[in-house]
Amino acid sequence: MVDGQTHGRVIDIVTEFANIGAGSAATALSSLLDVELMNDATTCEILPLSKVSEYLGGAKQVVAGTYTYLCGELKSGVLVVLPQDSAIALLEHLTKEKVVLSSLNQIQMSALKEVGNICLCWYLIAVSKMIDIDMIPAPPDATVDLLGAVLDMPLATVGAKVDTVIAVHTSFKAIDRQFEGYFLMLPEESTLKLILDRMGAPEQ
Repeated sequence: MVDGQTHGRVIDIVTEFANIGAGSAATALSSLLDVELMNDATTCEILPLSKVSEYLGGAKQVVAGTYTYLCGELKSGVLVVLPQDSAIALLEHLTKEKVVLSSLNQIQMSALKEVGNICLCWYLIAVSKMIDIDMIPAPPDATVDLLGAVLDMPLATVGAKVDTVIAVHTSFKAIDRQFEGYFLMLPEESTLKLILDRMGAPEQ
């Protein structure tokens, strides 16, 4: 875990890549949704895994998640979480159908995976450029479940112990609507250290 002396510097660095990723994701989502979006606000945190559910609003809420893991030497789960209201609004806009989050049909689940994949890819591209290492994700999958269960999905694929999470909260805003989502990287310890070293904020 990052200690207090380096925490502020790390947050500054994470915020830089997060804003780049959020801006690119907003542009891509605008094209998909046919609505002009901007990333209205982006906040970042480096959290112990045990605090992530609290940061996202509680483990017992129902959320929509798109998740994957990195292929290659770097080992990390990667996850985009959409709160219930944002997920429903996005999917109803995309599919022009009434959405019940607990029982998505095939088209709605495909749309959820597409929205999540756009966000995953653009955030990962931003990280890749900052650390000068290609991050290649496996094909993503999507699910709707209690937040605690959704967080477990990428952890099950990493195959390594994860203690620290890089968490990004972004609000996407249009003229008449607003969506929010969370991008989470769940790296094993050696991957976290490499990312921070490459970003110029070595772990202490």
